[in-house]
Amino acid sequence: MQFEPRNWYWAVGGAVDKVYSSQRNTYVPIADADFVAWLAERAAATKIASEAEIWPYVSDLLPAWLFDGTTFAQPTATTYSRPQLKVYAAAVRYDKEVGGISVGGMSVSTDRVSQSMINGAYNMAAHDASFTTKWKAENGNFTPLDAPTIIALAVAIGQHVAACFSTEADVVAQIDAGTLISIPEINAAFAAI
Repeated sequence: MQFEPRNWYWAVGGAVDKVYSSQRNTYVPIADADFVAWLAERAAATKIASEAEIWPYVSDLLPAWLFDGTTFAQPTATTYSRPQLKVYAAAVRYDKEVGGISVGGMSVSTDRVSQSMINGAYNMAAHDASFTTKWKAENGNFTPLDAPTIIALAVAIGQHVAACFSTEADVVAQIDAGTLISIPEINAAFAAI
């Protein structure tokens, strides 16, 4: 049978009692019904020295945040380890942080370059109350901004970024405490921003 990375099994590091299942992204016992059925069409699971060596075969099938350079398998097909949940929370925080916001009806980019640019405009506005500029919004239109508006915009972006990091810190604390244990709970925490 042809190699199919979506449904393949590997014996990792000489393990004889379990195999890695790419279909479920977890280790299963060798008596697992799906593995036994899979074996009926093949000679054996592919032997491989480490989980990291499997990553090139499954990297297009799994989210990048799962792989820490050594491992990516989940404890079960429907659960994640605490380190995996923390990395996921950081990824969600980053996406939320740089995903843009609306300030006074204006869609504003909040990627790292835009944050830096608005901080530069803020410095100009804070030192010169008559400072004005034309700001390019997410839609490509230029909007004239005066110093008070620039300051308000910078504060709104700063508050947004701070809320993103504060939420991540709260989520990580809950993961460490064992009170937050799932992807939907992390998503809900960031959706509240």
